[in-house]
Amino acid sequence: MGPHSSLSGRCVHRVTLPLRIHCVRLIPLILMLRLAAMDAAAATSLPKTGTTTSGAKDLTDIKSSLSPWRLSVFSNEHVRTGRLERDTNRTSTVFPPLTASLKSLSEVSSRLLHDLPLNEFAIEKDVTDPCSLLNVYLPRKRSSRFRQYIAKVVDISPNVEHAEKDVNRTFVASRPDLTVINMHGLHPGHQYSISVIGRRDGESELIKEESVIMDPIAPDFGSRNATILSSHTNITLRALKPERAIQDTFRISYAQLDPVKYFPKLDVHDIMEQHHIEIYLGNLYPGHDYNVSITSLINEIEGKPWTEPLSPENVTVVDVNASCAQVAWTMPSRSGADRFSITYGPENGDAKTNKLDLPLQTAVDVCGNLQPGVTFLFTVIAKKHHEQSEPSTVSYTLKPKPPENLRIIVDYLKRKFRLTMDVPSEVESKIDECHVSIVTEGFDTIERKVGIEDARSTVLPRKCSLFIDLHPGRRYEISAVTTSGGATSNKLSKSFALQPAFDMKAFGLSLQEESGGLQLEWPNNELIRARLADIWQNIVGNDSSLHMRVDPQSRTSHWKEQSKQFESKPSDNEPVVVPNLRRGSCYKVQIYTVTKSGIVSAQRFEEMHRMSAPSVNVTTEEIAKTTAVFRIALDTVDNVDLDECSISLIVLDMHGTSIYEGTVRLSKQPARVPLHGLRPYHKYAINAQIICGKSVEHTCAPKTRTMEQVTFETRQGRPGPVQNLTVRALNPYSVQLLWFPPALANGVITHYIVGIHPVDETDRDWLVNVGASPAHMDHTVDAIVDNLIGGLKYRMDVRAVTEAGEGDISAASDAVFVEMPILRTPPRPTARIEILRNTVRSTDVTVRYSTAMFSTKHGLLSKYAVIVSEVTGDERMNENRIFEHYNKTATWGQVQRFDVWPPYVAIESPIEPVRKFFPSRGLQLACYPLGHLSLKASSLSRTQVIGVDSTCEDIDVEAVCNGPLKAGTAYRFKLRIYTAPNLWTDSDFSELVVTDYVIVSSVANVFVDEPQPAEVVPNFTMVVRHAGLSKKRNVGVPLILLFMRHYGMCVIRIACSEKNLSCM
Repeated sequence: MGPHSSLSGRCVHRVTLPLRIHCVRLIPLILMLRLAAMDAAAATSLPKTGTTTSGAKDLTDIKSSLSPWRLSVFSNEHVRTGRLERDTNRTSTVFPPLTASLKSLSEVSSRLLHDLPLNEFAIEKDVTDPCSLLNVYLPRKRSSRFRQYIAKVVDISPNVEHAEKDVNRTFVASRPDLTVINMHGLHPGHQYSISVIGRRDGESELIKEESVIMDPIAPDFGSRNATILSSHTNITLRALKPERAIQDTFRISYAQLDPVKYFPKLDVHDIMEQHHIEIYLGNLYPGHDYNVSITSLINEIEGKPWTEPLSPENVTVVDVNASCAQVAWTMPSRSGADRFSITYGPENGDAKTNKLDLPLQTAVDVCGNLQPGVTFLFTVIAKKHHEQSEPSTVSYTLKPKPPENLRIIVDYLKRKFRLTMDVPSEVESKIDECHVSIVTEGFDTIERKVGIEDARSTVLPRKCSLFIDLHPGRRYEISAVTTSGGATSNKLSKSFALQPAFDMKAFGLSLQEESGGLQLEWPNNELIRARLADIWQNIVGNDSSLHMRVDPQSRTSHWKEQSKQFESKPSDNEPVVVPNLRRGSCYKVQIYTVTKSGIVSAQRFEEMHRMSAPSVNVTTEEIAKTTAVFRIALDTVDNVDLDECSISLIVLDMHGTSIYEGTVRLSKQPARVPLHGLRPYHKYAINAQIICGKSVEHTCAPKTRTMEQVTFETRQGRPGPVQNLTVRALNPYSVQLLWFPPALANGVITHYIVGIHPVDETDRDWLVNVGASPAHMDHTVDAIVDNLIGGLKYRMDVRAVTEAGEGDISAASDAVFVEMPILRTPPRPTARIEILRNTVRSTDVTVRYSTAMFSTKHGLLSKYAVIVSEVTGDERMNENRIFEHYNKTATWGQVQRFDVWPPYVAIESPIEPVRKFFPSRGLQLACYPLGHLSLKASSLSRTQVIGVDSTCEDIDVEAVCNGPLKAGTAYRFKLRIYTAPNLWTDSDFSELVVTDYVIVSSVANVFVDEPQPAEVVPNFTMVVRHAGLSKKRNVGVPLILLFMRHYGMCVIRIACSEKNLSCM
C-alpha cells in the first residue's frame, strides 16, 4: 500500500495536529489546497472569521489534555490546544496494524458479543475498524431451517472504475458455533451490497440484502512520506491519499489555542485522479498554537477522529473467589486515556473472548465467564475516545475448585474402606488431579495422588477415590486438594473416628414378624456365613457387636410400653427375638453395629414397623325385611392395641352398590351394627377390614387385614307396583291386560290380583287372580278378564302378591281405563215366558219370566218388551211384515183392525243399568217325614199381567199400551231384550194359552183381615182362587202359608202379583 502501509488495519478518519506559527503580525487566514499532480492550483475565497471565545478555565482544560504530537478528537468538533513546540526527538507516530494487537478477526468479533443487536441478521460496521470491517450477527439459537449461513459481498461503488472496485467475496462464520460472520479487508469509502444466504441440504435461500458504505479514511500526516512545514505566517501539510480509498470531501477544522479562537469548518471536494494532497494555511498569527483537523467524508458519512493513548503497566491478577478474579494495573502519568477495555479468555482453546469497558480506574473484579483451574490471558487496553493503546497482556491460572463431600465408603465386595470425594465437573472447573493426606492417631502421615475419574458427561460431577487400610473405632484426619497447572485449590479437611460397617443385605440378615413378635435371623448358608465373618473382621471389627432396638411409637395407649434392646454377634448363631409385641401397634426398629469403644455405624437399618392387625368374627344376628343386625367380636383381646385399630365396614347389595359405610372402633366387648333401609328379599354382602394406623401417617404405614365376606338375604316383603300396565278390549265382555313384573319384587311373586273397578259407583268392584311363574320374572305377563259389560267404562289395576302380602298399585296417573264396546245384540235367552195358568181370565193373563234371561254379556241392556201374538186354531200366528220392517213392532192400537192380531208390544220398560242380573231370591219349602222344615234359594221370577189397561182406546195408536186381550182367544208371548234401539234379541214364544169366556170361581171369594194359620188337613188339596182383594189389607202383605201333609211330604208354590193372588 505504499506510504500508507503504516495505517494498514487502522481507520484514521481525521488527523488533528497541534502546530506553532512564528509570526510577528496578524495576517488574515488563508486556506489553500494544492494537489501535487496538478499544474495549476485552485484557490478558495477567504471565509469570514468566526466568533472568538476565550476563557482562562477553558484554556487550562485544553492545555492539560494535550501531549506532544498526540491527536485529540472531540465529538463537539471543538479543537483544543497542543504543546507550543514539536518534539523533534520523538519519532513519528506509527499506528500498529490491527493484527498486532488482536490475534484474529474472529477475536475482534468475540470481544463484542455483549453488544450484539437485538434484531437477527443485523449488518453493522465493526466499531474497532468501521472503514474495513463488517459484521453480520446471526441468530443466537440454532435454526432447524438452515445449517449454514454465508455472506456475499459485492462492490457497487458508483463513479468508480471497474479496476478500482473490490472483488466479489464470500464469508462464513469462523466456527459453526459462532453467531457472527466477520467480513474483513474492505476498502474505506466503498459501497458494498451484502447478501445473507441460508443453506441446507444443497439448497440456498436469500435471507437479507443490504447496502453499506464503509467509513472514509483520512490522510496520514504522521507517516514517513508526509511532511508538515510551518513558518511565521503559514503551515503546509503534504501526504499521500489512502490507497483505494474513496471520499467525496475533505473537511478542515482549525482553531487558535491561546487565546482560543475558532474558525468555521471548510469542505473541499476530492479529485479522484489525484494521489497526493497538500494543504496550505496562510495569514496565521505568529507565536500562537493552532490545532488543525482534517476529516474525510463520503455521502455525509464523516470519520471519527481518534488518538492512541499510552498502554497500561504492571498488570496483575489475583483470585477473589471461585468465580471472580481481580485485575489491577497502573496508568502512566502521561497516558492520556479516559477509559479502559479489558479482554480475557482461555490461553488455549477456542473459547469466546470476553470484553469489559471501564471508566478511568486501575482495578476491577472480573466475574463473568471465568472457569476455575483454567489459564486465562488478560489484556488491558487504554482508550481515548475511539482510539486505543497497545495491549498489556498477562497470563494467569485460576485456582481450581476444591473437592467436596469427602467421605469414607465401605466396599463390601473387596471388604475395604474407600476414600472418595466429589470433584466439580469439567464445565465447572479444570482439574488435573487430587492430592490426599491422611494423619493417624500416631501422627503417621500418608500422602497420595489420585487421578480423576471421568464422568459420563462434562456437566456431571467427577470423583477421586482410593482404597485405604483403616480400622473401625480409630480416629483419623484427612485433607484433600485439587490441582491444575500448578495452581492448588483450597484445602478440604475432615477429622473423624472411623465407624464400623453395617448393611442388612450384605450381612444377609432378615427381619420378620413371628408369633406376636419380631425375629432377626442370621444367614444359614455356610458360604454366606464365611463371607460375613470376613466382613466382620475387616470392616466391622472383631470386638464390635450387632444391636437391635425396638421402641414403641403408639402414644394413645393407656399404658406406656418400654423400649427393648438386644445384642448379638455372628458367632452366637442364634436369632434375635423380640417377644410380646402388641398387634396393630407401631414400633421403631433400629439395627446397627457398635464398636467396643462405643462408636456406632453410620449406616443403620431403621424401619417404622407396624404389627399385623388382629382378626375379628363377623356374624349376622337379626334379619328382617328391611333391617338386619350383625355382630363384630375380636378373636382374642390379648396383646392388641385397641386404640390404634378400627374396623372399616362396607355393605354391598346384589348390584354392587354400597348401602352402608362406617367405621367401628375395636373394643373388648362385641359390637352390634344395625342396618336400616334394606330392601326385602335382597342379598347383601358384609366386607370388613381391620385397619391399624392412619393413612395420613407417612412414617408408620397402616396395616390392614381383610376378613372373609359375610352374605345374608333379607326376608320377603310386599312387592312394588307392576310396570307398563296396558289394557286392550277383545270383545264387549273381555279385555286383555299386559304388564311387566315389579322392578322391586321384594320376594317370590305367587300370583297377581287384577282389580276391576266400574267407573259407575253403583256397581261393585271385583277381583281376578292371575297365576305367576318364574318364567314371568323378566317377561311380559298377560291375562284375559271376562264378564265385563259392553258400554260400561272400567278402571283396572294389578297388584303383585308375595308371601308377605299384596303389593302396591300403580300411581293414579298410571291407571288404565277401558270402555267396553257394544258390537252385537244381546245373547238369546235360554228360557221363555211362563204362563201362570191360574191367572188366565177372559181379558188378561199373568206371565212370569226370570231375570236370568237378562244377559249383559254383549252389552249393557237398555230396555225390554213383552210381545203378544194371537194364535189361530191351527196354531198359526199372523206375521204381518209391515210392522216388522225397520225393526218396528205394532202396538195394541195398531192391531185392532186385524181379525187375527199380529205380534204387538204389550209392555215396554227400561232396564236399570246394572252390570249383571242375578236371579231373584224366592222361597222353596220342603216338608220331610220327620217334620223338619228346609228353606232353599230359588228363582222367583218377575210377573206381568197382560191386558189390564182399559184406557188404550183413548191414547195414540202408536203408543205402547197394555190393552185387554180378546176372550176365548189363544195367545203366545215372548220377551224382547235391547242393548240399543236397533240391537235386540227375542226369546222363544211361550206355551199356548187361551183366555176364558166367563169368569167362574171354584171357591168363594176370600177376604183376609188378618193372617190366620191354615188348617192342616191330611190327604186334602185346597186350591184358592180369588176375584179380588180386601181393601182392608195393603198389597204385598205376606199370604197365609198352607201346609198340607201328603204321605209325609208336600210342596207348596206361591206366586203373587199386585192385583192377583194365586196359590198352587
